[in-house]
Amino acid sequence: MSLCPHTPSSTPSPAIRQRLFWADALRIVAAFAVVFLHVTAERISPIDAHDPEWWSIVVCRVLPSFAVPVFFMISGMFLLDPDRNVGKKKIVSACGRFIIAFAFWSAFYELAFSPHRLYLRQFLKGPVHLWFLPAIASCYLAAPALRAIARDREAEESLLAVVFLLLCVSSTLRALSNSFRRIIPTTIAILSVPAFLVLLGDYLHRFPPQGLLRRILLLAGGAGLLFSIVMTGTFAKEGCKADFILGAGHAPVVLFSMSVFLLFQRGISQEPSSVRFQRMVSDMAKYTFGIYLVHRAFIWILPAVPGPAFLDILIRTAASFSLSLAATAFILHIPLLRRTVA
Repeated sequence: MSLCPHTPSSTPSPAIRQRLFWADALRIVAAFAVVFLHVTAERISPIDAHDPEWWSIVVCRVLPSFAVPVFFMISGMFLLDPDRNVGKKKIVSACGRFIIAFAFWSAFYELAFSPHRLYLRQFLKGPVHLWFLPAIASCYLAAPALRAIARDREAEESLLAVVFLLLCVSSTLRALSNSFRRIIPTTIAILSVPAFLVLLGDYLHRFPPQGLLRRILLLAGGAGLLFSIVMTGTFAKEGCKADFILGAGHAPVVLFSMSVFLLFQRGISQEPSSVRFQRMVSDMAKYTFGIYLVHRAFIWILPAVPGPAFLDILIRTAASFSLSLAATAFILHIPLLRRTVA
């Protein structure tokens, strides 16, 4: 029996208890990694391949590649959770939220930063980072089918194994020849990879690997990270477009993302004793959707920091993330705009 009586201030609220602390922490880290990734992407092209900073910039480019896959995996944890009721009303509401966010931010970026102003084609395409919205919306629309698959563990395992094998083949072919990068349609990746990652997140959450298997997966994640660094640097030095190497459907990136997911799942499984800290992390995690949508504007606005490229990347990432967090918090207090980031 505890010597200290429980008080309201020392007991987490029901809202906090319904959330997973490690998932909230991972969501925040992934949001920061997205900003880090996009800041680095702007910095890598002007750097000479013979510059001493070259490989450090390449490492910065590859390290945050886990971010978007992890977002899909976290979504899968909750979307496919058999204990959660995910009906048509929730699916329609979520898709409406994604459509509103895409329409608003696509128009915003075109009007604010595009010299062509608001062209319908560009508006429908949206900025590069908004591809996540139609991709996650497709997962919600497919939720009834995905939840049916997830109810059968053997079926889910088989499907994950087959799709991952196809991703390995696709990644190998695209790395070997530029012609294969044109043959393998982007639309197939957009439609299949998000659903695969959503299922993967659900499976790892409900059936976390143990013992030797977990260690093998963690080592495979490290190998995937190393492979991505070497390939990105090599392709970029040869003047080849290497964005596909860091794509959410590239097999080494999937392995690396899986290892990050497992590290947070096991490493932060225990909630902190401080309820205030729990609440702070929970509140910040709710802003990550807005940070993802807003951050590109601050990256474009903020000037480069003189000095080493690595220092510029760190400072602009921290500044863009902080400003995006503040902007999201501000927008959430504007009734007409809050649905664009909520």
